[in-house]
Amino acid sequence: MGFKETYEAIKEDISKGEKNFNVKCEMMNEGLQCKTTMGASNHEFIIDAPAGLDGTDEGPSPLLAILSAIGACIIAVTRFWAKIMDIEVEEMTVHSRGHINLAAIFGLDDDLLPGYDKLEPVIRIKANAPKEKVQEMMDKVLSHCPVITNFGGASPIQPKVQIK
Repeated sequence: MGFKETYEAIKEDISKGEKNFNVKCEMMNEGLQCKTTMGASNHEFIIDAPAGLDGTDEGPSPLLAILSAIGACIIAVTRFWAKIMDIEVEEMTVHSRGHINLAAIFGLDDDLLPGYDKLEPVIRIKANAPKEKVQEMMDKVLSHCPVITNFGGASPIQPKVQIK
């Protein structure tokens, strides 16, 4: 089933849009590596950390993965909205920047946020539509992007610890 069929099926019955996504992260024996397996196709990649943080630098850090997820989701949702609004996107890049003070992660200053205190995706887009229509599309994208919604605090994160 392609995008158009999926879109039409969900438009007809929004319950068909209900999905659960699952990711398994497993600690590996080198540095801070963890093998991440996800989706029905069992896609895999390695998350790690730079050597200065006791990693082996064999993969992106979790913090870089967050920035990547933001950019990738903005691009994916833009493609959806471009199809919905009949806009041809010719070029698009998202450069995401995040600021963090690592002292918070190490417990050296409890007044600091142990995560990004600022996330700034910069979106560059070229499309075959007037600027106003492209801006309207991007407003839709940014207000419907699930990764931005999640990192904006709208989705509660409820960790469960299971000790063996």
